[in-house]
Amino acid sequence: MECDFHISERRYGSTVHLAPAGEFGFDAGPVWDGVEAGIDGSVDVAVCDMALVRFMDVTGLNRLIAFAEALRARGIALFVVNVRTQPAHVMDLRDDLAERGEAFIGGPAEGLTAALRRTLTDRATAVRNRAADDEGRPVRPRDAQHSV
Repeated sequence: MECDFHISERRYGSTVHLAPAGEFGFDAGPVWDGVEAGIDGSVDVAVCDMALVRFMDVTGLNRLIAFAEALRARGIALFVVNVRTQPAHVMDLRDDLAERGEAFIGGPAEGLTAALRRTLTDRATAVRNRAADDEGRPVRPRDAQHSV
């Protein structure tokens, strides 16, 4: 079966906007490898817009985690946005497993989804906190930024 997964990429100065589309699984690895190799030293921020990813399996999630960690190691901030229900469910399952592992070993543990959880969870928390601080004023997009 042929892989229908692809990633559209646009550059806006030092920001790269990535729009993966299709089924994000094992066959998507080489596509991500090409994108990762193409991100040069002039990039400060990467935005991964997941709105067109209709399905993601654990292999796809592991590849996204590896991508996030590789960017973080290079000092590039990653924002993962517009995650649809099914991919979010896979992320939630990994988070639940990480929390159970943490409880089992009796202390905090950095699970494989830590980089994405910081991106998704801390970003949402920061937005809520800033909204509360602003006493209900609309949150500007730049206020919602958090890097991995």
